[in-house]
Amino acid sequence: MSVNTRGFFAALTMSSMLLALPYFSHAQASAPETLSATIRAAILSDPRSANMSEVDIDAMVAALAAEAQAKGVSSNDILWQPAALEAFAADVVETSCENILCKMNEAFGFDGSDFVIPVGLGISSALLLFVIGSLLYHRGHHPVAGTLQSRT
Repeated sequence: MSVNTRGFFAALTMSSMLLALPYFSHAQASAPETLSATIRAAILSDPRSANMSEVDIDAMVAALAAEAQAKGVSSNDILWQPAALEAFAADVVETSCENILCKMNEAFGFDGSDFVIPVGLGISSALLLFVIGSLLYHRGHHPVAGTLQSRT
């Protein structure tokens, strides 16, 4: 291996380790006591656990906590609840688009009546076609007729 190749692989290894560091530190951030307490609270909140003994609950908490730690589940993952549907329904506003630019806005996934984005996309597309056509023409290739031959 050359020196440049070794340096590249060393840099690649170091950057991979640095990118993976937050993942591994997050996995260890959830303390087992917190996880066990969360699992215990979830089990005790279930009405079916009323007729279970304390030993059964302790055994279930220990087994579930060990499995959760093995899979990387944190207390926040257990306590997470989805947001209510009504919170999202209030944000949705129905708009009717009759204008072609408004329909282009919706087609590209933009919201509102601001036409700067579709007009900008159209102008940049036309500019790109002009630049490509100019490059082809100056290199001796006509965009329609094909290769230009010089008259000698």
